[in-house]
Amino acid sequence: MKDLCIDTSGGAVVAVVTEGATTVNTEPNSRAHAERLAELISLSISEAGLGKTVKEAGLDQVIVGTGPAPFTGLRAGLVTARVIGRVAGIPVRGIGSLEVLARSYLDDMPPGAEVVVTTDARRHEVYWAHIRAAGPNDVEVIEGPAVNTADCVANKFRAGDVEFVGPACQLYPDAFPSTRGTAGFDVAVASRIVRARLDNGVEDFLVDPQYLRRPDIHGEKK
Repeated sequence: MKDLCIDTSGGAVVAVVTEGATTVNTEPNSRAHAERLAELISLSISEAGLGKTVKEAGLDQVIVGTGPAPFTGLRAGLVTARVIGRVAGIPVRGIGSLEVLARSYLDDMPPGAEVVVTTDARRHEVYWAHIRAAGPNDVEVIEGPAVNTADCVANKFRAGDVEFVGPACQLYPDAFPSTRGTAGFDVAVASRIVRARLDNGVEDFLVDPQYLRRPDIHGEKK
């Protein structure tokens, strides 16, 4: 197993997942991650002991986060993944970024647990999805992803029926009371989800971006 996982829904997060180890490199600055993405990929491949280029790394697949996220950053990750897939002659498989984040929380919860995972969408809004654990590695999206105000999402779910998780819980604690803190975005989890679905016969992994908004020609507002 040699999977290259990429996500640029926030900063840039890159992981090379092999049978024996996982190598991760990140660029948290969302203003710089597009420029550093190629460097992070080369560094991850080298640190994993797979050579210096994607062509010589012997990768099985590229797994890329499809958002939701702002236009510019998300597009950088998706375009890079497609180019690598073409150069290396390997499949490119997409996975929702909120699904990956939710799985990281669900690993510490009972089987079949549900969460509403929330991230910052700027403009005083949040990206969210209602997600349930599906076995030890996969997830099932019940509803979403979508973008709304924090109050709108909070009012949609009755207190106690489902647990709110994700970075937006720290931004809007009154709307999203949570005791689980913030889990770091572990892009390597994407490998577990995709391989679980492949084992279950899933063949379609769309690499279409989930912008949820039209691009702002003047740049994303904070």
